[in-house]
This record gives sequence, structure tokens and C-alpha cells, in this order.
Amino acid sequence: MKRLNAIMALASAALCLIAAPLALADSPLRIYGPRLDDPQAPMFTTFTQAAGVEIELVQMSAEELDAAFQQGGKPPVDVMLVTDSGNLQQAVAAGMFQPVESERLGERVPAGLRDLDAGWAGYATRSRVIFTNPEKLDWTPESYEDLADEHLKGKLCLGGGGSTYNVSLVSSMVAHHGEDAAQAWVEGLMNNLAQAPGERDGALLQATAETLNLVWPNQQGEGLQGRGAYRNVTAGALVKNTPNEADAVHFLEHLASDSVQQDVAQGIFYPVVDGLSASVAEQTLGNVTFDDIAMRELSERYAIARKIMQGAGWK
Repeated sequence: MKRLNAIMALASAALCLIAAPLALADSPLRIYGPRLDDPQAPMFTTFTQAAGVEIELVQMSAEELDAAFQQGGKPPVDVMLVTDSGNLQQAVAAGMFQPVESERLGERVPAGLRDLDAGWAGYATRSRVIFTNPEKLDWTPESYEDLADEHLKGKLCLGGGGSTYNVSLVSSMVAHHGEDAAQAWVEGLMNNLAQAPGERDGALLQATAETLNLVWPNQQGEGLQGRGAYRNVTAGALVKNTPNEADAVHFLEHLASDSVQQDVAQGIFYPVVDGLSASVAEQTLGNVTFDDIAMRELSERYAIARKIMQGAGWK
């Protein structure tokens, strides 16, 4: 069960990085992101102590944040922590970010996990895995493509189509195979469903934990078959027109520091900086090859992916 809990969190959770308001700067750095509820997280107190910059956690809904941006003038926050390339794409399209000038981020964060011209750099990644029940299958899928195979008719469980995580996964299929092939793949998934897509797949996994096997997709084979498991990014972004640009960029660089990346590695996500010791996820789930497609290639195809899913009835 411990192993499954780690896998579940790896596959679906949003990373929560929180800062602590302990510093002496006149103007605090305002940060917005998912689940910011722990102002004493150690890796953020280290930023405050080192930089002398107080952190203010901004609590508001996405709708309130958007409305605040629409009012113009001083933006409501200086830094945004954003989960998923699709959410990044929507924020970029809305004009919320500004370019980041940082040699350090360019050196530390792999090119596919950052877009400094668009205003963001990743600091953690996560993946999507496949669970199988060997007692019910006589054929094991080895890739995302295999999930549409007729061998799995009536045996496939999926999360809801409204999930940005699923839309981004479909975006990766569009990027790799083209729109027509991705559409055929999604239609194949819908034909294989054991139940309507929904939010209780996690509960089902928990209930059947001891009988399930984990499959890392696309680990072997030629070409796209062996491209590696899909991954997505959690990123820090520089808000447009922030009056605290220097401190905000410093904070983004802090997210790519060895200390923060080691903290990421001790949790349920994968760090973005190469050369660190094995993460808890690696120790629990084993080594894995990841698809190295750039996150911006996913975000560029987000609208196409959503259209495909809606057309196929993935709700």
C-alpha cells in the first residue's frame, strides 16, 4: 500500500511549494499557486533568510485572480506557481507573464522544461503511469498507444476529460503522431472504457492495491514506442509588470537551487536539475526513461487536444 500511495501521488498530485514570511524587505514578494497553506515550509524559509525578502502568500480563487489582472495597474501577485503545461499555456495566452532574464535558469533547467521568453521555468515534474490487474488481463499494455488496442475493450478506466493532466497527455499524442492519429487513439480509448470517465479511479486503485502491477509506458522499442513515459511540469512564472521583478527572478532561481531540488527529490515528484541523488520516487518506483518532448510543444497543441476529446465524448 505504501508503494501505491507513492505512485498515486506521483501520477496525479500537484506540488505544493510554500514560502515563509520571515524577512526584512520593505516590499514582500507575493506568490500565488495551488494549495499554498504552509507558511513554514523549510525550503522557503531558506530563501527568506538568504535573500532578506518577505513572502506573502496570496489566497484567492482562479476567478478572483483573473478578475484582479483584468483591472490593470499593479498585478495582484509577483510570482505564480503553475501546475501543468496546459495551465501555463492559458496563463501565457492571457498575458499574465513576462520574459525572464536569467542565465542561471538557462543553465540549470533543461530546455524542454522552461520557456524563459514566455516567462516560466519548471522546478518539478511528474508522470502518468499505467496500472494493470494481471488476474483480469491476458495481454499487458506496454505503451500509451496500447491503451486503445481492442484487447482492452471493456477493461479501461480513465479520469475525467476535463482534467488538464489528461488534456496534456492527449497533447503529447498530437505532437508525436499528428491530429488524425491522436483522434483515432482517443476514440479507441472511449471504445475500451469499463465505466464512464470519472474521479473515483483513485479510490478503485486503493481498493485493489495488492492485486495491481505498475507499467512504465514506452520504455522499450524503436522510435516512438521507446520514447519514454510522458511527463508534465510544475513551474514558477514571472508575472507581467511586477514591481518586484528582481526579487521574483531571484526566487525562480532559488527553485532551481540544489537545496530546493533535493527537497523536491525527497517528495513525490522528480527534480528538473540533472545530477542529483536518486529521488524517493526513483527509489520506490525504479528507474524510468522520460519522454523529452518540450513542454511548449504540448501547450501549443492544447486546444487541438481538447477539441479531439470533446468530439470523442471524453467527459
